[in-house]
Amino acid sequence: MNLDRLISMIVNRFVRTLVNKGVNAGIDAGTKSLAKRRGAKTSSGVELTPEQKADQARMAKQGRDTVQRARKIARMSRRIGKF
Repeated sequence: MNLDRLISMIVNRFVRTLVNKGVNAGIDAGTKSLAKRRGAKTSSGVELTPEQKADQARMAKQGRDTVQRARKIARMSRRIGKF
């Protein structure tokens, strides 16, 4: 294996790591801002009813599930891109 190929492999690995971190940070930032917007609608100092609390818990779980799916799709697309 020549030096040029070895250097390009190391650079590609480094770039792939940075892109992964950037994608994860973007997804996290998007979901946090979405959660803040949803929370701002109900944060007027009024106590939530148990139904509303359950609804918010359900929406939070949906958000986490969406993040997991987005990360999984991002991983699969990176794997497909390697071919």
